[in-house]
Amino acid sequence: MGYSLSVLERTQASKLIHDHKKEYLKPYGYISLIQKAAVAILAVAVLFNVITLLQFSLRTTLDSDFLARTKMFSIALLVLFGVALALFKLYDVLMNNAMQKQQPVEQEDAGILQKVKLNRFFVETITPNASGKIYWKNVKDCYRKNGFIFIHMKNDNCVVIPERVFASAGEAAEVFDFINVQIAQNK
Repeated sequence: MGYSLSVLERTQASKLIHDHKKEYLKPYGYISLIQKAAVAILAVAVLFNVITLLQFSLRTTLDSDFLARTKMFSIALLVLFGVALALFKLYDVLMNNAMQKQQPVEQEDAGILQKVKLNRFFVETITPNASGKIYWKNVKDCYRKNGFIFIHMKNDNCVVIPERVFASAGEAAEVFDFINVQIAQNK
């Protein structure tokens, strides 16, 4: 079976993998700039907050000019936090829309095409850049969740197979059962 996982599917699958390590998925072009701007604004807001706290702790007397400046500083701080939160939300919305839009194209992308071969001895994964065999004795477990079959290795790697590549739900169940039989026989 051969398939390409879209960014949306990789994102969904990474959330579903037990004991998964964070996978870095490069965001789409300009969308990453929104996230970077939000982080920068949040950093400036934190810096303003630290400066305000330092001023309060180092100041022995509180005059009216100081309180007026502090009030304006606090308003600016609230605005910065609000803008950062709004940018983070905008990033999430735009990223989800971009992933939805790109999903069909990415699922057919030959550059990230992945093939998985299953037999009685091993699981073989083949990509345009590399291939590897995982013998059944090195497989920890297998599970199905939200339209994916996960083959979890003892070294915490995971082979993810979207169930959309199968002709039917019955075929996906047969493959899942075959994998579990191989795992049980090779423990």
